[in-house]
Amino acid sequence: MDDSTLVPADDWETQARGTNDDEYQIYQTNAQALGWPIKTYDEWLNS
Repeated sequence: MDDSTLVPADDWETQARGTNDDEYQIYQTNAQALGWPIKTYDEWLNS
């Protein structure tokens, strides 16, 4: 490919970091460190 333009691949997806529970723990840790209000698990899951 000679074109240097970034083009998303159809089969690309965000790297998995574990289960939804694992992801929520990552979110909670970072939100708390940033001083953000922390959503409940259900709020986070549906956002």
